[in-house]
Amino acid sequence: MKIKDKDNPKGFKTEKIVIQLTKRGPVVSNVIKGLDKEKVITVRWSAWESMQPSTGMDYLLKAKSVKDVKNILKDVTIIGLNFVFADIHGDIAFQTSCRIPIRSKGNGSIPFKVTDGRDNWSGWIPYDEMPQKYQAEKGWVGTANHNVITKDYPYYYSSWFATSYRYQRMTELLDPPGIKTVDDHWNFQQDDLNVLSRSIFPVIAKALISQEETRKMGEILNNWDFRDQIDSPAPSIFQETYRNLVKQVFIDELGEEVGSFFLGNNYFWQERLGKMIKDGESDWFDNISTQDKKETLTDLIQMAGMDTLKDLSERIGKDPKDWLWGKIHQIEFLNPVRRSGLGKGFLGGGIHPMAGSGDTIYRALFPLNHKDNLVEGSAAARMVMDLSDQEKVVAVIPGGVDGRTFSPHFTDQVEAYMSGEKMYWWFSDEKIKENAVSELLFIP
Repeated sequence: MKIKDKDNPKGFKTEKIVIQLTKRGPVVSNVIKGLDKEKVITVRWSAWESMQPSTGMDYLLKAKSVKDVKNILKDVTIIGLNFVFADIHGDIAFQTSCRIPIRSKGNGSIPFKVTDGRDNWSGWIPYDEMPQKYQAEKGWVGTANHNVITKDYPYYYSSWFATSYRYQRMTELLDPPGIKTVDDHWNFQQDDLNVLSRSIFPVIAKALISQEETRKMGEILNNWDFRDQIDSPAPSIFQETYRNLVKQVFIDELGEEVGSFFLGNNYFWQERLGKMIKDGESDWFDNISTQDKKETLTDLIQMAGMDTLKDLSERIGKDPKDWLWGKIHQIEFLNPVRRSGLGKGFLGGGIHPMAGSGDTIYRALFPLNHKDNLVEGSAAARMVMDLSDQEKVVAVIPGGVDGRTFSPHFTDQVEAYMSGEKMYWWFSDEKIKENAVSELLFIP
């Protein structure tokens, strides 16, 4: 293997590496930090075992109908994605890609102990039985990476799903009768109503109000419209108290290291925790380190509220009314040339207060084990297509449309991305010429 080395006259050095490969994938226990090296651990990847000569994605550019897309996705085995698509004939569909193994033992969520030479992968879930939906009766299809598997699904599919809160909000916006316009769909993508907070806030607000030190925090939650907006203190109070509550629930059983990792993987536990909070009872609510007391959910919320009060008072100020969401929930646009250190602010698009959260359609993922104020995941692009409009689509991307660092177009859509302003991508030669502000020529 060649490794770049500026001190070497050739510009690189050569290093020999040993790759151990089994029929169940490469050995990783001597490579990945933290794995038990007394055990031989391999990682098996379905994409590698089912890979086609082409990724299949390029053929989507030639698809003319929902039927075409469905046939093409059959050969997209390298990645598991949820595809939602429609055509000018009025057909709409949802289809998952990749190959999922059928296992005779285990399900892949934890390491499978090998005791003999038999293969526990006995085949692939047939493509026509992968999660899908065609010609939805309700007139729309959508996905938020949530669990779409019914109880009678005959195969193990996954344990790694996003919570259903964002999809629940989609149903509230899209189920009401009537035509939804381009403007409606554009606004839907910036919807910041938090279904999770709406479902459990009464329990949290009541516990905070019943304690003198946190009463003002609870009163602010009681007057909240459940929108994660940058000029509201309620999202800060809810999100930080919720984060501290998760720590109170899980850290005593899991420990700091595993618990912190657990907090950053909310797909495993968040929906279940929401049900536990609404039920009001769970063995997880008792702190096992306090032998002489059995804590209740109210106890944990009050302790979480005190942690929030201390933390946000030190970071922002003592008055909870000043704890605006935009002060602790921000997004930074970086240039890949300079992602840290001196000059990153000059080359990138800056830091901006951001509405939404990980549980809103206006996606702004803020991990519960975060160490700073920055959003870690948001929409790579916003786009609405009117299939009857042959001239344009409404679209905006974070940053700009030019890959050159010092081009004025490198960051010229940041403001529109943050404000929700509609931008257009033009298709017809006439409209491109009419709306062009500059021209970039590629000369061989």
